[in-house]
Amino acid sequence: MQSEFVNALFAWVAAHPGWMGLVIFIIAMTESLTIIGIIIPGALVMFSLGALIGLGHLEFWSAYWWSTWGAIAGDAISFWIGRVFHQGIRRIWPFTKHPEMIARSEDFFRKHGGKGVLLGRFFGPVRGTIPTVAGMMDMSWRHFMIANVISAILWAPAYLIPGMFFGASLDIASRVAGRLVVLILIIAVLLWLTVWLVTHAARLFQSHATDWLQRFTAWSQGRRFIGPISASLLDPREGELRGLATLATLLLGGVMLLSLSLSAAGQQLPSGLDQSLYYFFQDLRTPWADVLMVFTAELGDYQVTLPVSLVVFGWLVWRRNHSAAWHWLAALGFGMATNLLFRWLLPVPSPVEVTQGVQSYSFASSHATFSTLVFGFLAALIAREMPLARRWSVYLTAAFLIVPIAFARLYLGIHWLTDTLAGLCLGLIWVTVLGIAYNRHPKAKLPWRRLLAYSVIVLLATDLLHVSLDYQTDLQRYRPNVVLHIQARDQWWRDGWRELPRQRLDFQGHHRQNLTVQWAETRAQMERRLREVGWQPAPVPNLKSLLLWLSPQVELRELPVLPQLHGGREDELTMVYYGADPKTRWLLRFWDVGERLREGDLPIWVGSISRQKREPRMRLFTLAVDDPGYPVPTDLLTSAWQGLQTRQVTGSNSDEPITLIAD
Repeated sequence: MQSEFVNALFAWVAAHPGWMGLVIFIIAMTESLTIIGIIIPGALVMFSLGALIGLGHLEFWSAYWWSTWGAIAGDAISFWIGRVFHQGIRRIWPFTKHPEMIARSEDFFRKHGGKGVLLGRFFGPVRGTIPTVAGMMDMSWRHFMIANVISAILWAPAYLIPGMFFGASLDIASRVAGRLVVLILIIAVLLWLTVWLVTHAARLFQSHATDWLQRFTAWSQGRRFIGPISASLLDPREGELRGLATLATLLLGGVMLLSLSLSAAGQQLPSGLDQSLYYFFQDLRTPWADVLMVFTAELGDYQVTLPVSLVVFGWLVWRRNHSAAWHWLAALGFGMATNLLFRWLLPVPSPVEVTQGVQSYSFASSHATFSTLVFGFLAALIAREMPLARRWSVYLTAAFLIVPIAFARLYLGIHWLTDTLAGLCLGLIWVTVLGIAYNRHPKAKLPWRRLLAYSVIVLLATDLLHVSLDYQTDLQRYRPNVVLHIQARDQWWRDGWRELPRQRLDFQGHHRQNLTVQWAETRAQMERRLREVGWQPAPVPNLKSLLLWLSPQVELRELPVLPQLHGGREDELTMVYYGADPKTRWLLRFWDVGERLREGDLPIWVGSISRQKREPRMRLFTLAVDDPGYPVPTDLLTSAWQGLQTRQVTGSNSDEPITLIAD
């Protein structure tokens, strides 16, 4: 039902381009209005429109000019509002509650003058208010409109083009595997959420941290238990040891009590959600994503984080910054304690399929906790020495290490969701406590640039060493197991062929094209026979061939053949045949599905035949796309099977018979 609605929506867009242009105009205009534009995520909307262009559902130049004119109209209306109401704007919501929005734009306009209108369209914090402030400050219509038009002409492609590349990449990925599209979308959303959460949390904490801590200090004074802890952490005249030791004990004890109470209540780990998410990620597995995820997961292994931790600690001691070294040791000690204590008292079995040879699983995940402690508190040490307005960038950099590492281990099935989230939360709480205590007490200045440089160098060096020594082993360890099935030749020839897949399976069992060939032979013999009758190895994707997509005049013979997945496995033999038409070619793909003949242990390959055609897009690039509706000529492969025994059987689709080939 959902796919039918999406297809109907795209069909309506194609049939009513004028109406869609008006919709784009209204979206761009409202995104530029002074109050509405603050609420509407304009960058996300324009990025989405660009993705629709890349997917081929919108025309670029039409969307570009409609969005440009909408942006010009929206900023002109906002400027007119500022000219008419002047200082009365400050008495309108949301500026009554957030006067800093106007103040920030005023400072930006005073600093840059008329150029501020042009620059402000690309600067997020003042994006929605700079035209109104320009009107409030009596900028002339002539100068405003010049800057308005120039900025709108530049603004539209700045947001549409990244979306176009993203949409085109989804289109290309969908031709390989639907699961690859889903994984790309999940990663994009996860990274966007990480940026949003870190930036908003940093701004919120920086704006209110002092007030919150003062209120908490006043509230805790005189209280028997909380008062001494609060004083130890927040009072510069008190030492932090007592408060940190007490909180560490409470945190560790709280996690243990929570786990024991869940066990007593019958809520065993892994939960149903853990298992569902595990199988969901197993459906997303692809060989290319596995390569990236194993590399990412290894960034958080102890072979990397421990050397980084020791080098940072040694450097702090060498610099004689004993307070920073002591707090760093408190972060590492807490991570070691969680590893030893939880693995001993709260063991949780990891996903069965990928645990062979892997040790140290527990609730909460000590791996997630330690990664958060190392990268999180390193960010806290560096951020303390930076200007307040730039600290969010350090925290975001740390998050871009911690979150992908945790996600990679979920994807590979190394940990469950609950113990990963528990480990991240536990580490984040302890980093926050340590950071507050460290910042509230007087400390010597740290040369943060040197600390950052040494940390990055050690991180890269240890990671490269770890990858060179253990990457292939880890890649093999985390690879999904393939179960072999053996049957006799006569059994397969008679009706055993029915047990082999007859359609290519994609994400969650979604069927793609029919598998119309079953060939019992070695790969070398198959390739030799196909070569003898004119088939060629398919052009493999590489940097040079992929760049040819950007040429609207490229020949089909030069374009690479993208791999395709069946059940998460890449096609292992792909051959191509060129006929008389230079704009088309035939593809023959074979997959090893783990089926073997008892006689000679020969693999039974399943294959598909498809026609590809050259398809230019937007006069900007060219793709080779499948043409599934084109019938396959009967004599296309018969010459390759001369001298072999063949049989045609009827599969699930009577129009697509399956050909069995054997020696």
